[in-house]
Amino acid sequence: MRSRVFSATVGPRGAHRGALLLALSTALAAAVAACSSSGGDAGAPPGGAQGGGGSSGSGAVEGLVSLRVEPAAASVDLALGERAVVELSAIGRFQDGAERDVTDRVTWSADDLFAHVDAGQLTTASPGLVRVTAADGPVTASADVTVKLAGEVALPGAPPGAGELLDGAPEATSAPAIAYPLDGALFPSNIGSVEVQVRRASAAQRAGRIEIKGDFIDLRLVGACEPIPDTGGCAMALPADLVPMLVRASEGEAMETRVRLAAEDGSELGESAAIDVRWAGASLSGGLYYWRTDGTTLQSAAIYRYDLDDAASPPALFWENEQSPPLATGQEMPCMGCHALAMAGDKMALTFGGSGPSSFALVDVATADIIALRNTDRDGFATMTTFSPDGARMVNAFRGALTLRRADETLESLGDLFGDDPERLTQPFWSPDGEHLAFVAWQPGENGAGPELYGDTVRGAQILIAGADGAGGFEAPRALVPREQDRSHYYPAISDDGAWVVFNTSRCDGPPGNGPYGNDPCDSYDDNSARLRIVPVEGGEPVDLARANGDDTWANSWPRFGPSHDTHRGKNIYWVAFSSRRPYGLRLPGSNDGTSKPQLWFAAVTLAPGAPIAGDPSFAPVWMPLQNDDMANPTGNHIPQWAEKALPVPQ
Repeated sequence: MRSRVFSATVGPRGAHRGALLLALSTALAAAVAACSSSGGDAGAPPGGAQGGGGSSGSGAVEGLVSLRVEPAAASVDLALGERAVVELSAIGRFQDGAERDVTDRVTWSADDLFAHVDAGQLTTASPGLVRVTAADGPVTASADVTVKLAGEVALPGAPPGAGELLDGAPEATSAPAIAYPLDGALFPSNIGSVEVQVRRASAAQRAGRIEIKGDFIDLRLVGACEPIPDTGGCAMALPADLVPMLVRASEGEAMETRVRLAAEDGSELGESAAIDVRWAGASLSGGLYYWRTDGTTLQSAAIYRYDLDDAASPPALFWENEQSPPLATGQEMPCMGCHALAMAGDKMALTFGGSGPSSFALVDVATADIIALRNTDRDGFATMTTFSPDGARMVNAFRGALTLRRADETLESLGDLFGDDPERLTQPFWSPDGEHLAFVAWQPGENGAGPELYGDTVRGAQILIAGADGAGGFEAPRALVPREQDRSHYYPAISDDGAWVVFNTSRCDGPPGNGPYGNDPCDSYDDNSARLRIVPVEGGEPVDLARANGDDTWANSWPRFGPSHDTHRGKNIYWVAFSSRRPYGLRLPGSNDGTSKPQLWFAAVTLAPGAPIAGDPSFAPVWMPLQNDDMANPTGNHIPQWAEKALPVPQ
């Protein structure tokens, strides 16, 4: 067994959980501060990280044999922005057979960070299931309290009396339909405000109510459903400060969202079908650097950086063609692309002029200065790149060969990799834990592939993987996703813990492209039939991420795992970023034939460590907010590359 040279970092995951707790504590602070606290600061979440606060009795209760808490189960409604109170009692049975109230003599605790219990009085400002325990030494008893966020909230601009207008019996012919969020979506905790887009049955339907019901929620949000131009639909927004409550409410087994719409006089009242939308405690983090173009010419291309640790801030321009060095041909300001990032986010590899010229630069992300440049050779230098976990080395793909190099000003070659493999190699990905290198193998002129060696069109490709020691030593590769007739497998990426590989598969009988390049339906270049799939790094049967993909040819392409994972309902949760042409509700129409501009999406994938994949582990995706400066003129946004940190963009 080879030694483990690099291990997956756990720092960011702890930071994400801490960020969620901070968000929750901020949202609940006003209500929690009103709670009494024995032995603690009333302005802080009581009880510390181990659970909710409690009170201690006067000591051991002499002669106590057993305890029970009354009531053993309780429910309470919680109004948004307020706190709920439940009175509990501890009843003790003594050696003489008598029962007495010992509420003030036992120690009380709660298993919820945002709940506090003092002398049997439970106070909380968060929905969920709270287990309250009374104890006297080894003698304990518990009760479960269900806290449900309930009531009606008027959103800004709500029509007067709209709540009553929407209380009647809905008409089937007036039923609206929710276009976004997608049914089955799981949102990260830091995505901010979410717009609910609705197809109206009538243009007169302007009053709206979002109804969210479940085990821990029965909330109604009333407001104006603002028309979305040229669509016949309208939109309402879930407030960003509601998200911490939605995270907690999502822990219930049941939770569904409906929308009611009516005319302002109460007529044409309709109710949508229910969808299941949840919020995870896990958040997006790090820096997402993606390729953006207005879709006219490659000279319009740029690389933008989205700081997911500050997801409310719009993406910022990192690199545009005006910064690109000239090609060997003398062409000024060539297009750039095929960018890759070191995991730390401090280095970027860039290719200029496309896969033909393949000029290359290693860039310092903090300054946007070029560390090393190779642009004088007309034959090119490197097309696609991946970095070692520490960023000290990189593997370049060029003309069907993989070369290990130093990622510094020398770009020193440390040798070609896998020279004994009879196939051509491209699209390398070095796992964040350093232990594997995944890449694509194809045969020019065979399996329907053309003769060119650029490596960005690879019809009939398969995915190989090789063990690695993190420092540049590699084992012989093996087939991870073997070649299939009339399919291509490509764009592999490995999760931060080295456990999973997400990749694309395209069908050769799928819709062809319609651009100037790569129009073969399964050559891997912007294929319309591209779907996301996942496989264990050890190998096995790949699984289609059906909910993430949707049910049409949306060109779901370039999947990339986030830089860390978290937990969700007892499983590991991974976020996968990818580009897609699926519709963004009613705001952007999308296309299944490649005629619209791609957008960036995030999909959650939950997997049990060390266990086989059971069914579809994905959730329906969520659209990346703020990715277009002007929604009426969206940009084409794709090729997301994810790093642990988004460095400030140099000015």
